[in-house]
Amino acid sequence: MQTDQGIIYVVDDDSTVCRSIELMVQAMGLSTQSFSSAEQFLTSVTEEPHGCLITDIRMLGMSGLQLLKEINGMKWQLPVIVVTGYGDVRLAVESFKAGAFTFLEKPYREQELWDTIVQALAKSQTSHDERQFKLQVKENLSKLTPEETKVLRELLNSTPLKTIAVKMHFSLRTIDLRRKSILDKFNVATNIELTRMITKAGIEFNDA
Repeated sequence: MQTDQGIIYVVDDDSTVCRSIELMVQAMGLSTQSFSSAEQFLTSVTEEPHGCLITDIRMLGMSGLQLLKEINGMKWQLPVIVVTGYGDVRLAVESFKAGAFTFLEKPYREQELWDTIVQALAKSQTSHDERQFKLQVKENLSKLTPEETKVLRELLNSTPLKTIAVKMHFSLRTIDLRRKSILDKFNVATNIELTRMITKAGIEFNDA
């Protein structure tokens, strides 16, 4: 597993637990950051992180469940692994409702935690790739001139080039040159690829 898959964040007021998880994760070639409280994590990590979070439920100050709700409220796509030595059905249900990736009871097997981390990182990587793709499409859209944006709108509606030329009062050659410029800025070869890219990004063109 490569280190570019993100950071494993550990939130637990028990330094022994934090150190144990750190050693396991680092032995697997991944990076970790530990925090002694949920408040410290929220103060230190101010932008949506890439990786996963392991948090205890019962801690001094803000609980792990409250932290989970905070993360969910910020719409972060950060998989959260909740661990506790006081597990019960009610806590598990509340955790999942708040968006937990999974819920583990102490004592857990090291392999069980590691397998869960791997699964969480896979989910995080997918979310990260989707965010980066959408940002790239938005960046491509920002490179278009106002006239190219108008042409793109028509292309996405499958309007023929001749019709676009008539509607915009330009020659067919001018419209085709703008179409080619749009394709170049999106690094695609056809209108179909262009449409697929914008659709995959989930971008409503009127709001782009």
